Order: sequence, then C-alpha cells, then structure tokens
Amino acid sequence: MIQVPNPWRNDASISFWELNPEYILIFEDFHKKDRSKGKLKSSTVMWAMYLKLHPESSFYNMGNKEEFIKEKFVKDDKFEWNKYEDIEVVFKDSVLTQAEKSLYDWNELMRKRDKYLKNKDYYFDEYATDENGDNVVTKTGNFVTIKGTAEQLDKAQQVTIKYFNEYSKILKELQEEKLKRGKGNKPLSSSDANRI
Repeated sequence: MIQVPNPWRNDASISFWELNPEYILIFEDFHKKDRSKGKLKSSTVMWAMYLKLHPESSFYNMGNKEEFIKEKFVKDDKFEWNKYEDIEVVFKDSVLTQAEKSLYDWNELMRKRDKYLKNKDYYFDEYATDENGDNVVTKTGNFVTIKGTAEQLDKAQQVTIKYFNEYSKILKELQEEKLKRGKGNKPLSSSDANRI
C-alpha cells in the first residue's frame, strides 16, 4: 500500500522512494537510471502515477487529469506520459489490487465512450468502404456516406447503462475490499471490521 504524505501537499519534493522504499526493488532499473539529486525526477513520476491511477487520489475522477497533473504537479512542459507507459503497467500490477485495476480500466472505457457519444450528433453516419478498407468515392470525388440512425444511438445508450451496472459491481467489490483491509494493507481485526 502506497504511503502518502499526510496531509497531501502539492509538493513533488517529498520523496516517493523514502516513503515507499519497498518499491525501489520493483522499479529498480527506473530508480537506478535516475541521476537527479535525491532521485527527484523518478520520484515525481511515481507520484504522478499515483495521482493518475490510484482510486484514493483526489485527481482520480477528473476527465483531464493527465494534463492537470502535468501542469499543476509535475510542472514540466516536456513531460510526456507515453514515455512512462512501462512504468504505468508495472505500477498498476504492483500497486493496485485487481478490483482497483478493473475500476481504472472501466473508468477509462466509460470516459472514452462518453466522449465518443457526446461528439456524435444524433446519428452514426459513416463513410462507405470497399473490400480493402478504402473509402468509396463518387464520380465527383466525394466520399459515399452511409446514414446512421437514431436507433443506433439509442442502442449505444442502452449498452452504456449495462456498462455502468458492471462498473457499479466493480466499485462495490472495491469498497468491500477496502473494508477488509487496514493500515499497511493488513487485514482488519474483527472489531475494526465491525464483525463483533
């Protein structure tokens, strides 16, 4: 379980590695390659991963969290999330529980789906393609459009409801999981878990 400064401050100078030394083994190569003073650069990346991926982060539910974290926390215009995709994968695998990983994946799916559906008018028009996947063009040089229907959007909205129900199940599982864990990811005693 990640240890965070209490209270949390928007301060990248607090070393992720000092608060969470066990993760040095997991991210050994990344940690070793960091030549910055006090390993500040890699520490900042790790805090950024926490802010982006961990459900207890205040930024977790933000739609534009990557840009927000980059601007307000990392404070480096040259910072690029895609340079740290391998770190993100390991972070998810080593830090997040299965329920937390599922929740994150569902959050991202729902966010992308909402964005896609909002950008649609009320129709799912698309361009016709041939057997090679190339757009079909008329004699006048225009793409051939296949008109979408309102029924397509209605079906998409119904599927969204099903997705949300699945998401709710994962969220409930995560909440139940949290009730079973105590500080340091240790199981709660019967009295702490309100079983006695």
